[in-house]
Amino acid sequence: MQLSGLKELHKDMRRNGVTRTQFQYRHNQVAFDVLFFTDGSPYKLLFGAIGEKCCFVVNVKPGYSIDPFLQPKSAYNDLCRVLGIEYDPKNPFSTAKFFRHFAEAVPHTITTTKEPKTPLNIQANLSDEGDKIFFSHWRNNGDSSHVTGANLEKTQKAFGSEIANFCHERNISSCWTVTEKRKPE
Repeated sequence: MQLSGLKELHKDMRRNGVTRTQFQYRHNQVAFDVLFFTDGSPYKLLFGAIGEKCCFVVNVKPGYSIDPFLQPKSAYNDLCRVLGIEYDPKNPFSTAKFFRHFAEAVPHTITTTKEPKTPLNIQANLSDEGDKIFFSHWRNNGDSSHVTGANLEKTQKAFGSEIANFCHERNISSCWTVTEKRKPE
């Protein structure tokens, strides 16, 4: 499956000298914080459903094509849950349909020439009170800071070791809040 919008986005990333960019994508009423990594091979997309415990990684092959399979494998069920899709053997949920919709929504330009930080348009309400159990966004730590062991442990508990290892390798922190997501505007 071809994601031609990523080609245009990657051109703009190269033009601005960045190897990672962050944007948000909405599918139905669920907002996803997405990081696009071009600093390794294959390129990667990291999705996190805002206000939910659902995230997954997708490999982007040369030519900006993907196999519409989610990593880790448990992410398929998590995605169905957050999208409110119940199993129907006559009409099973297709990740290909999800990614076709995503392909149409990929921005063609980055929003800043800096490496990605927290996007402002849709995020879970942030609060320092109580247990932070709802995913809010990804933080690309860049060279200025490092993902902590405690954050990687929380990421592992929520999303599994495959995602925690990915975040460790890429120096990405998962950010959390005590309140459920607010509705996209």
